[in-house]
Amino acid sequence: MMKRIILFLLVALSLAFGANAQRYSADLDTVYTVHSIDQERFKEVIADWSAADWVMLNPRPVVVDFYADWCLPCKRLEPILRQVAQDFNGEVDFYRINVDDNPEISNTFLIRSIPYLLICPLEGEPKNVIGLYSKQEYIRVINQALNE
Repeated sequence: MMKRIILFLLVALSLAFGANAQRYSADLDTVYTVHSIDQERFKEVIADWSAADWVMLNPRPVVVDFYADWCLPCKRLEPILRQVAQDFNGEVDFYRINVDDNPEISNTFLIRSIPYLLICPLEGEPKNVIGLYSKQEYIRVINQALNE
């Protein structure tokens, strides 16, 4: 009789933990992140930066992080930006471009200091943010740039 009770408890616990694991894995399916792209992909999905006029191609606003592997503030920004992407819940797309690997686009945007964020609303000109700030400050600045 004791063996049956123990077996029943083990089965019940297994089912309970299995259901929770399935629920948590479903939550992880909607992870919003920062995608690494190059300057050619930028032209395809965000805007043709070599054109005379700025025309957004992306269906959502975009934030682009220009960074370098050797840049310590850029490394510190990476996890912050992933959290910011999560907070925007898919309403804004986030990308990263390595300035050392993509010098042409870096020169076009006159990037002289990194980290450099380019905030691209659906309408109007892009805005930029230079330097490392808190998560809350990035959220505030991005919201402000998108609502102008």
